[in-house]
Amino acid sequence: MAQRRRVSRETASRVARPRISRETASRVARSVISAAASGLTASELDRLALLIGLVCASPVGVTAIRDPAEAAARHVLDALSGLPAIDAAPPGALADVGSGGGLPGLVLATVRPARETHLIEATARKAVFIADTARELGLPVHVHAERSEDLGRRELRDACACVVARALAPPAVAAELCLPLCRPGGRLVLWSREPAGDDLAAAAAALAGEVLVPECPGVLVVGKLGATPERFPRRPGMAAKRPLSLLRSDRPRR
Repeated sequence: MAQRRRVSRETASRVARPRISRETASRVARSVISAAASGLTASELDRLALLIGLVCASPVGVTAIRDPAEAAARHVLDALSGLPAIDAAPPGALADVGSGGGLPGLVLATVRPARETHLIEATARKAVFIADTARELGLPVHVHAERSEDLGRRELRDACACVVARALAPPAVAAELCLPLCRPGGRLVLWSREPAGDDLAAAAAALAGEVLVPECPGVLVVGKLGATPERFPRRPGMAAKRPLSLLRSDRPRR
């Protein structure tokens, strides 16, 4: 009993611990971002610092990272590192699939405002956070509280010049979730430390795409060669439950 009471007190202490204020978090983030990304304008820097302040101070669990210096490095600087691959996409809309707390989508909308930006997040409370944060940042983005599989059957099918995802799923699964939103001639950019393997190449080929050499380290790039085949996207959840690589391995050998 004493041990249970002690555990309860420790848990209550963690819950009661005050969160960092958004002003403090923004100040720390601004210092980290400005030191590593000197090409940003003052307005971009202000917005990105405020974004990290809002993420770190939010009571909504949009990220496990609450330290503003780490959040600035992991969420902002990592997103900015993929810009060469994103800038190689043709002009047009950008979609961030599985956006979570609006990352990397709100970062990209800040530094590439010419692209119409769609942030796709199926968890309703996170989608609300993204919409509220975008309004506070003054970013005219489109927030979709839906699954990418549903949007890929409707208004965003073959619609975006660039589709991005970070920490969404293994690369081959992420490709199936994202490529139906990508228009022919566009590209998918995945933040990943994994090399492009056979599973990704097979998934890309099934969805009218091919793996490309990335313009920068830390990302995988898939080019979209043609329209999405009619059988994609599969119904929600199937990309992870029955990956295309598994379906290939189930085929009988001739």
